[in-house]
Amino acid sequence: MSRLFWLGTGVALTVVVVVKGRQVVRRYAPATLVDQATATAQATGSALSEAASRFLDDFRAARDERAEQLSDSLLARTQGSVDDLRARRDATSRPGAARPGSARAHGRHSDLEDPDDDELGYSF
Repeated sequence: MSRLFWLGTGVALTVVVVVKGRQVVRRYAPATLVDQATATAQATGSALSEAASRFLDDFRAARDERAEQLSDSLLARTQGSVDDLRARRDATSRPGAARPGSARAHGRHSDLEDPDDDELGYSF
């Protein structure tokens, strides 16, 4: 219970100090000084906002350019572009479409069936 009392006392004392401190600053600080500080803070905030916006634009452009470079360097010349590969993937990912290398594309009924099972006489 004593901890709660001291916690409440500390909060109340902090509120009193902050309120009285603001009153003292308003009373003794010249209005022009406060206005200058406010104007400077606003100018600095807008400059930082503009700088952050420019940085993000530059970063996004560089990221996209590098992603394009990596995509081009990783693909074989016979594969085409990334957009071509995505279009082919989307075309074959439709329900009922045969995927390259799948059993349906090779005329088999299941990926689990092995055509050599009958000849070998055993299966795993």
